[in-house]
Amino acid sequence: MNDLTQQTLAFKFHWLNDQGQPTSMMRKKGHFEGETVTLEEAEIPAAVIVESAVRENKMAITAIAADEQEEYVTMLIQLPSKKVAEELKKRIDLARSAAWARHHRKALEDKGLGHTFRQEQCPRCTATLILSDMPESPQLYCHFCDSLSTIDPGADPISQERDLRLCEECGMYTRPQKFTIFYFYFLLVVYGFSSRSTWRCPPCMRGEAWKMLFGNLIFVLGVPTAIWQLARSYGGSSVGGPFKGLDTGNIKARKGDLAGALESYRTILGKVPVSAGVKYNLGMALLAQGNKEKAADSFELALQDCTNYVPAYGQLCHLLQELGETERLKELAQMWATETEEEPEQNNLPEPDEQ
Repeated sequence: MNDLTQQTLAFKFHWLNDQGQPTSMMRKKGHFEGETVTLEEAEIPAAVIVESAVRENKMAITAIAADEQEEYVTMLIQLPSKKVAEELKKRIDLARSAAWARHHRKALEDKGLGHTFRQEQCPRCTATLILSDMPESPQLYCHFCDSLSTIDPGADPISQERDLRLCEECGMYTRPQKFTIFYFYFLLVVYGFSSRSTWRCPPCMRGEAWKMLFGNLIFVLGVPTAIWQLARSYGGSSVGGPFKGLDTGNIKARKGDLAGALESYRTILGKVPVSAGVKYNLGMALLAQGNKEKAADSFELALQDCTNYVPAYGQLCHLLQELGETERLKELAQMWATETEEEPEQNNLPEPDEQ
């Protein structure tokens, strides 16, 4: 067990409703210790947590429900700061990934297949990733921190790779950034503002930034924020180094310029021949043109670079079903059986919503 998960992390929090608003003014006490998250009176073993997501200082925790009437239960909480939220998520992910690996290893050993167990540690967040039945590959994908890392000892490290992941808006492999969408309004004696953060690549922010500028013109106060976000969205490519031109290729792919997109991607692959993310983008570009066979081939190439790259796996499964490639689909499903098997059984998980 990682030493970090053994240290107690105490924190205050607010319960949130489905709209993300605090349910009361009073803050509750919580802590994480060992392998258990305690939220007020609820104790949730990390092993039964199937998902944890953070946005700023708000966090969603989805776990296997103790109530047989529900399969899962999701708890929404607000922490004192983004830093505390990210630290709590990291500890939960470390604990639950290690618990799942132990559960999987024991299951294999009980079947006399303990020798087939294989795991790796994410170089970014250090979560444990189960790779049994999967062939080795030069890259590794972590679904806990959504990172794609080159782990081939013979490859030169690429610093720009750390920040690359899928854009929340277009779904392409790029470098998403945090943008603020802000509107100010004033109606006689009523005034106020709305603000929210979004993570997307700069090209995907441009349309929203223009809307924000025109929407704020009448009341002026929101204009500086709109101009700043507009400048950031047009302020050059968000991706540099050997991945320079990635945004250009993505824009061309979304506009239907397949030849232009291919040229950008090939230039990058000439510098970085091992890149599941770029080959995933190539597959998405081909798919947008209706070329399903070549798109499937591209997603397979992405999986050769990163054997557990979930985005490519999902797209490839869908395409193989449409193409009637049952044998290829069966082979793929066998290799990914570890990823899709059920989580460890719940262990007396209490109802967390007794607020």
